[in-house]
Amino acid sequence: MSGFSFVSKKILELFASLGVLATLLFFLLKLLPGGPFDSEKPLDPLVYESLQKSYGLGESFGSQVFHYLTSLLQGDLGVSMVRPGQTVSEIIARSFSSTLILNSLALIIVVLGSLSLSVVLVRYRDGWFEALVDQVLVVCLSLPSLFWGPLLIFIFAFYWNLLPVALLESPSSYILPLVTLCLRPLATLVRLLKNSLYENLQQDYTRTAVAKGLSSWAVLLRHVLRNSFVAFISYLGPLSVSLISGSFMVELLFAVPGMGSEFILALNDRDYTLIAGLTLFYGSLLLIVNSAADILLRRLDPRMREEL
Repeated sequence: MSGFSFVSKKILELFASLGVLATLLFFLLKLLPGGPFDSEKPLDPLVYESLQKSYGLGESFGSQVFHYLTSLLQGDLGVSMVRPGQTVSEIIARSFSSTLILNSLALIIVVLGSLSLSVVLVRYRDGWFEALVDQVLVVCLSLPSLFWGPLLIFIFAFYWNLLPVALLESPSSYILPLVTLCLRPLATLVRLLKNSLYENLQQDYTRTAVAKGLSSWAVLLRHVLRNSFVAFISYLGPLSVSLISGSFMVELLFAVPGMGSEFILALNDRDYTLIAGLTLFYGSLLLIVNSAADILLRRLDPRMREEL
């Protein structure tokens, strides 16, 4: 299979997955109880009927499916049902910058931190430092973000009063959300890369490099680390998905004005059009990241490159 045909196949799979996601999303939203115009105080029947008609909710099921899919094909995500005059695209564009900055910084921290820590652990293996870090990694893996977030808020914001707890208004306000978001992915990637480095250290080419007189650091950085990148790259797709998904609750916990907060608010308000738009945007983002990581992995790995 040529490289072009492989990329074409991934693109076709991407569009097929998005089509399935959009269709399933429509039917699932129809199954949700209640609606955006339901409240403790019932609306006037004429007002309620007018709202239903303006958003196409009074049309037949077939007409709603047709209008929904044709609008998506035209790039129209609709208008928010709870925020009159605001389109879903405008809400996504306004909130995406905070989510993008937070997740990009988290990805950089996780990648650079895992590379550095894994190399140091392997270089000084079988010592007290490795044993201590391994225990810390196990703790980080065992506890979710919903545990770390409140704990960090209590210690650093309320008890010691060192860091701000909400919004992203200053550089220091990024610290707690980033730590909460990065702990588990960083621990996972460190353990993965460390095991890969250990395996490559046992290979014949490593012993050959040592026999040539190269220092331990040179062997580790020039040969072992380079050959461990396949395992590292293979996890970048799931890692990005984990960070993006994890940012939902982190944004809500730290009052970050991002897409995660908008999604939670849309669910509470039963804002169907905004829920659909955010879900499709997130789904597209995750599918694109996974496809790009898959293509990159096959480009870098000589064994997989033959399959292209």
